[in-house]
Amino acid sequence: MAEVMAAMQVLAAAGNDPEKREAAMARVKASQRAVRDARLQADSDRRAAKLENLPEQWKQTFRTERDGPEAELLVQVGDIDNLGFGWPGGFDPFTGKSTPVHRFPYLPEADDPPGTDRIMVVSGYAGGDGARRDGYTYETQRPGNQPQSLGFEFDASGIEVKVVALQLFVDDFQSKRMGSRFRAWLDGTEVGDLAVTLNALDQTGPIGKLLTLQLLPEYLDLVRDGKLMLRIDDPDNDAGDGYAFDFARLLINPKGYKYTGTVRGIAVDTEAGRPLAGVLVSASNVRQAQTDAQGKFTLEDVPAGLVVTTGSKPGYTPDSEAEDLIAGETLDLVLELAPLKTDSSSLAEQLERERKVDLYGIYFDTAKATLKPESEATLQQVLGVLEADPPLRLVIAGHTDSEGGDAYNQSLSERRAAAVVAWLTGKGIAAERLASEGLGESRPVADNASEAGRALNRRVEVRLAD
Repeated sequence: MAEVMAAMQVLAAAGNDPEKREAAMARVKASQRAVRDARLQADSDRRAAKLENLPEQWKQTFRTERDGPEAELLVQVGDIDNLGFGWPGGFDPFTGKSTPVHRFPYLPEADDPPGTDRIMVVSGYAGGDGARRDGYTYETQRPGNQPQSLGFEFDASGIEVKVVALQLFVDDFQSKRMGSRFRAWLDGTEVGDLAVTLNALDQTGPIGKLLTLQLLPEYLDLVRDGKLMLRIDDPDNDAGDGYAFDFARLLINPKGYKYTGTVRGIAVDTEAGRPLAGVLVSASNVRQAQTDAQGKFTLEDVPAGLVVTTGSKPGYTPDSEAEDLIAGETLDLVLELAPLKTDSSSLAEQLERERKVDLYGIYFDTAKATLKPESEATLQQVLGVLEADPPLRLVIAGHTDSEGGDAYNQSLSERRAAAVVAWLTGKGIAAERLASEGLGESRPVADNASEAGRALNRRVEVRLAD
């Protein structure tokens, strides 16, 4: 506090000299931050001293367990301590119950691993005019709130990796409220279905919630070397969205979940006002089913926690609902899927908001890169976007399902993307405004185990060029 007072005296003595006042004001702010950080550190130390009653396994900041009750291999990063605030008496974060509201700001303890028990603000936030800011953003500064990756290291020798579940105890994700758009990467590979889950969250309070997600089979090779780096961030939008993780766990070949419930409901076509059959419904890939002729679905043995249930069907805008599922209870949902709009302005708005869009209205002859006539409407939609915005540059990416070999699917996706670019340049779009790439089967958005999932993976993606 003495330093703050001294800085204030220097500011008062600066008079009307702008350079001196600027330097003095910077000193005042720095001294105020130092006082606040010292207070927060003292608070963190007091909270740490109260966590002695935690189970021993929860106290550990890094833990692996082979052939335990939960999985063939369990990997834990971060202590399970509710961001250092501890749990109410008898509280178990795996039962699906919400934590009490906690204070902020707060600082991590010295032994907390990177990415855990700390406030982070998306890297796209620049504080521009009109940018929204939540409490976490108001109360923290760069570089202390820069996003950090979560790192897992473990010995997977002797284990055949068949299924991998990821559990995250998440805090204050508010994409819908704040205008952020989270993205997720595993070892630098973008994982779109994980981002869908995170962007469906609307946490306030702030309070913590448990998410359980299952990695699609195409990402399992990333786990087999015993190292995995998870990055979650929004580098694209100037949105002051702060967030945090208490802990993260990998369950390699899980044996079942102690706390589960049921998710059931109906999917409806919002335009026709009727039930929608054939919708692929997924609870973050852990459980999935298709809607029946009456549009109904039931998912059983869903891990308790904050469950994000997504309904997807080609030709419709997906709908995701995030709701708490308490162990032993049943959650009833209505998934509302709207038919995709076919006008160029709607596509342009979606591109501006999400930076990339999956198109399901572009069709090819079987095993070929020849465009079918019924692709015309969607191709015209893309053409209209480019004609209305001459500076716009797009990447056209082809995706396949997992039927066939890797090399074959890679080549097929490349040729199909090139065919779309050729169609657009043939309509007068300059070639330098377009790039094509094939991603084969490497970026699935659904499980290839079902025809409904394979249909979602067969798509053409358009995205804004960097």
